[in-house]
Amino acid sequence: MMDYHKKANLILSIVFILFLSAAAAEHFYPGYFGVRLVHFVLEAAFVGGIADWFAVTAIFKKPLGWGFHTALIPRNREKVIQAIATMVQSELLHVDLIRKKIEGISFVEYLIDYLNKKGGSLYLTNMVVPFLQSYIKKQSPDRLANGILDYLRKNADAGDLVSTVQGVSGWALNHGYIDIGLNRLAEELWDKAADGETRQVIIRYLEEIKQQKVSNGGAIFRTLIGFVEMSDGLNLDEAADALQVELLLTLRKLKDPDQELRITLKDNLIKGIIELAQDSESEKRIQQWKGDLLKDPSLVNFLENLITVIQERLTDSSGTLELNVLHRILYPYFDSYWTEMKNNKALQERINLFIVDLLCRVMKNEHDVIGNMVRETLEAYTDEDLNQFVQDKAGNDLQWIRINGSMIGGIVGFVLFIFLEFIYNPLVVPAVINYFQ
Repeated sequence: MMDYHKKANLILSIVFILFLSAAAAEHFYPGYFGVRLVHFVLEAAFVGGIADWFAVTAIFKKPLGWGFHTALIPRNREKVIQAIATMVQSELLHVDLIRKKIEGISFVEYLIDYLNKKGGSLYLTNMVVPFLQSYIKKQSPDRLANGILDYLRKNADAGDLVSTVQGVSGWALNHGYIDIGLNRLAEELWDKAADGETRQVIIRYLEEIKQQKVSNGGAIFRTLIGFVEMSDGLNLDEAADALQVELLLTLRKLKDPDQELRITLKDNLIKGIIELAQDSESEKRIQQWKGDLLKDPSLVNFLENLITVIQERLTDSSGTLELNVLHRILYPYFDSYWTEMKNNKALQERINLFIVDLLCRVMKNEHDVIGNMVRETLEAYTDEDLNQFVQDKAGNDLQWIRINGSMIGGIVGFVLFIFLEFIYNPLVVPAVINYFQ
């Protein structure tokens, strides 16, 4: 801006010097046409430059101390600030204009690309699990237990337990959750069966059977058992190992959906649920059991202990995050939904539209903040700062007004001189004089 300001001052100074030179030349050579033409044109250019210098300077301060309708920006400070704030809020950053801009942004694609680089569904699960664990730890088992029990007692007669069980079971069967549950059951049982404590339980069980047989048998049987043990023919440790291995193999087969034991277990489970609704006596017993259970004072303690155990299992951080129960529960769902979102373009468009609508609603509700921010920023400016702000934005154009003033003034002066010399003075003036004579 300062370069154009200097250029405008330089041009005005040159015009002024040339004007003085032309005036001196006309004084010494008053009859020369060319000298009079140059003097007239430079005079008009100088007047135009001075007039526009005065007009541009009057916007910011009082030129030559002239106070009548000058220093327009400082004098109309509040109006200027309000006009700028309104222009920015209502025109430059209008809600409809902002919406058109953000509708062309694919937020979902950027989000998918970012999350893919971070690890996708595993990254999402790793982010969510610690947050949920922190939330779960803050919950009071006692308060949750009482809340659950109050809800169950209030709604005990609102629904049919048998129908609810059937409905949930049908939904779980259609969505494959029964198979997932059987897999989880097989995994938990396999982990428990592989534990050393299970082996000790088997040994104690075999020992009890042996003692029972010995106590019920006669002297000959006891003597026979003694000889068998002495010859290592009856080794309970080896028998326990064999039983444990057989148990593990059976549980491993249970994880196979096509295995006969698995199919039989699933069919019996479904059959039992279906027959439950057909047996009126069973339904009455279930309803009676439900009522008695909800009245049992020890139920709250059971729920509290159950919630405590669940909390401990879900928030256990002794191992890696991927081995946490909550992580193992959530990861399959996150992975399924993540794969669905990456491959479903229609879903991506719906999510993107939701994000755009959400952003637009927020901006619409808070759109006045834009004007307030502009207004507060400009109100903190001094008069000099506000002048400088306008000059930084429009100073070059304003200085060009001054330069154009000298140029247009010279052109108008040239045209006017030609008119006076060749039309007005030789033709118009004599005609007017003759008319009035």
